[in-house]
Amino acid sequence: MSIPELMQTTLTQITQPGGLFDSAKNYVEHEFGTAGLIAAAILLVSIAGLLLSKAVKVSFDIVRYVAVPSVAITFVATYFLPFSFVYILPVTVAFFSIFLIVRG
Repeated sequence: MSIPELMQTTLTQITQPGGLFDSAKNYVEHEFGTAGLIAAAILLVSIAGLLLSKAVKVSFDIVRYVAVPSVAITFVATYFLPFSFVYILPVTVAFFSIFLIVRG
């Protein structure tokens, strides 16, 4: 199966949920055999695991560097400023979000 045939098959099967994966699987299996199919599966699982670990890391960083400090600073600021918790919280969240972006 050549690349144009693969693209044609992909375009005809893209409306089906599993069509794209079936045509890619058939192409890899035809060109590289079972070993290539296993290697492609390992590659896809590795990429999915990497993306999942990055998403989890970002989630924990947001909680650790934005949510917890924002609530703590807002709680302390309500005692010293004449504003309520609801008015101070967006300001502290914005400040700590910028801090997280700069921190990288």
